[in-house]
Amino acid sequence: MGSGSILVAKRNTMSVFVSVEDLEGDPIGEVFEVERIYKKFPKDSGFCLRFVGESADASFNALQTPALLTELEALSGAKLDAEERAELERIIKVCTKHAGKKNSYIKFYGEAKSSE
Repeated sequence: MGSGSILVAKRNTMSVFVSVEDLEGDPIGEVFEVERIYKKFPKDSGFCLRFVGESADASFNALQTPALLTELEALSGAKLDAEERAELERIIKVCTKHAGKKNSYIKFYGEAKSSE
């Protein structure tokens, strides 16, 4: 490397995007990103959250969203930092609004991203 070269390190971080979509897959509301709370989701128990993660997508229909909401609310009692709690509250708010609504789907998209 020459004396004027700058080394830029890339680090891969993971996140999950949350979306509420209609039957056709069109967003009903704002799509938003969470970077921390999904790491607190149970990996081996529950019916919903164990399928949400950085390497896969998960979709929950009107019959499944009440169970999803119950699992999310159960995390409220966990030890969370301020950022994790804010992300959880945002997801709960969206799920509360759309839980049980016919032809609406709450979707979680796992996503790798690069930052420089």
